[in-house]
Amino acid sequence: MAPTLRDALHVVLNRPRVFALAAAALLCEAAVRLALAVVHPVLTVAFPPVVALPVLAAAAPTVRDALETPAAPPQWRVTATLRDRGPRLLAVAVGGHLVALALGAAAFLLVDTPLRAAVYATGGSLSPTTVLVAPLAGVAAGTLLAWAVLAPAVERVVAGDRLRASAAAPLRAVENRRRTATALALHAACVLAAGVLVGALASGQYATRDAATLAFLATVGAGAGTLVLLGVFVYPMHVALAASEPGEPRSVPVRRVALAALLVAGLVAGASAVRVTETRPGTATAVSPLPADASDAYAAALDNTGAADHRVVATERWDGDRAVATTVVERSARQFRASLRHENRTDVGYADSGVAYKFRGYTSGFFRLGAVPADGDTAHALPGYWQVSDDYTVTEGVGVGYGLPAARTGSWTTVERAGGTRTLELTGDAAVFEALQGSATGSVSAETARIRMRVDAERGVVLGGRARLNATVDGTQLVRNVSYAVETGRGVDARRPAALGSRSLGELAWDVFAY
Repeated sequence: MAPTLRDALHVVLNRPRVFALAAAALLCEAAVRLALAVVHPVLTVAFPPVVALPVLAAAAPTVRDALETPAAPPQWRVTATLRDRGPRLLAVAVGGHLVALALGAAAFLLVDTPLRAAVYATGGSLSPTTVLVAPLAGVAAGTLLAWAVLAPAVERVVAGDRLRASAAAPLRAVENRRRTATALALHAACVLAAGVLVGALASGQYATRDAATLAFLATVGAGAGTLVLLGVFVYPMHVALAASEPGEPRSVPVRRVALAALLVAGLVAGASAVRVTETRPGTATAVSPLPADASDAYAAALDNTGAADHRVVATERWDGDRAVATTVVERSARQFRASLRHENRTDVGYADSGVAYKFRGYTSGFFRLGAVPADGDTAHALPGYWQVSDDYTVTEGVGVGYGLPAARTGSWTTVERAGGTRTLELTGDAAVFEALQGSATGSVSAETARIRMRVDAERGVVLGGRARLNATVDGTQLVRNVSYAVETGRGVDARRPAALGSRSLGELAWDVFAY
């Protein structure tokens, strides 16, 4: 009688050598991957299972004997099997993992794209951490699920088949729907258990990048430990499933496989195109007339401007000199460009779904997929848009004092209405200071303190304005003379700096996986 999953559980619990061998092989595999995580987290998923797979495969005949004849003493032939089948097992580990990675990436794109589209359709957003980590975790989960389908190739190599025949084994085994469903369910349970644990551990906030890195490694270690423990029990179950497979060879369903491959390839291409072109619901900005109250009107105009594609140019003049700060946020294309021109020098920062350039404090080299020099600096292949825009508000701009004046620092009044435009004014020493500087202070005495901003009464966005402040603040003289020009809508273009050149492979990869 064919062994059952209950028999497999009995073997792993009552045969210490089976438990120890499976645990040792999986622990060694996990240790290798944790060491690779220090080099780059992608290697933890991309590296083939060349440690655990050959050892567990070589021990499979002994485990099968224990399943079929529990009373007989086991005959361990691991060394002999590795000597005879080792090269082919390594080839299956490498080739199979390439296939598993491709299937895992495809599964991630097909599942993640509609989920994120649903989030965006409901007005939700994703944190930079989620954007960075989700692709790696998703592809890892998909890869582990794919190995559930690819396991018959390993079994045929152990049985003595050549590589070509072994490669066709998973296609034949798919016809056995019960076995395929059971194997997928076992792997899915492992993924779910590890995912729940990792999700619970990864929910904290960390004060420094080093602390976050250590926490990431600890979380990965906890997830790996969970998978090792569960893998010890799943391993003999795989052997039991192989033993229950009928002996007669099945024909490869060529037409079904070809049709399925074409269907999956088309769906993956479509999902990739959606992600690369940033096609998603919820990108249109609704037109909303402004409230009658001037303070509420300015606050609403700021919110509408910040939510739309916008360009803010702030020009400050003093003592015959000037600085021009330009912030361009093209949310529909997920591009962010900021520049500061002063004393014949222009510094430009740029970020989109695949690159972060000249934005200090935002780049996380731990997840970057390459870096290239550009105009005396470095362009990092990262989804920089999320990292930069997460801390950006339209009242902060590219630096202190170069965003639009803040709302809710005092009482605004409407001083003019003409041609669908309202001119709003804020006065008051402390109110103007806080609106321009972004913080309150103890003592402000001003000779001049006035802000006038123009807003589109129908579209509900800021058009521009001017701020003037000549004050003594806590005994220090402060003079601000800033003019603002604001553009919103389709004409806004956060173009990529020419210094970055064409997109690198790392940027293209992030374009696909960050959405």
